[in-house]
Amino acid sequence: MNIEANIIQVVQIKPPPVSLGWMYVPYRLYFAKESNKWNNQGVAFLTCEKEPNPEYHTIVRLWKITEEQFECVHEQEGKGWYNKILTLGEKDGLTIKTFTGCWMDEINLPSEEYLDIIKKGLKEATGWTDQEIENYLHKFILLN
Repeated sequence: MNIEANIIQVVQIKPPPVSLGWMYVPYRLYFAKESNKWNNQGVAFLTCEKEPNPEYHTIVRLWKITEEQFECVHEQEGKGWYNKILTLGEKDGLTIKTFTGCWMDEINLPSEEYLDIIKKGLKEATGWTDQEIENYLHKFILLN
């Protein structure tokens, strides 16, 4: 199944995803692996271990989806790379989960195109200025 088909499959699952905003989580953002889709550069992961320093906690967008939708997105993103499911907490009585991978030994900077997608999502979610977004991401890029 190609990526287009997977996206259509996610969209067709009812009910449609509902945005629940965003929050900081106590895991560090990093970039790793070599994605063919992104010029053989890195893609985003959360560390598999909690980050003790709040300055390096990561912003995540929250979407209310069904377990079936979660599994569909997990399949689409690739269970091989994103092979660890993290429980991040609760909001409004709902469990917050995501998937990541433990690839700190394969650090790789992301492409500018990939970062642009992340910046767009941060702007939509937080309403931050471009400079605030640059400052936020800069600390994670320096660690790569």
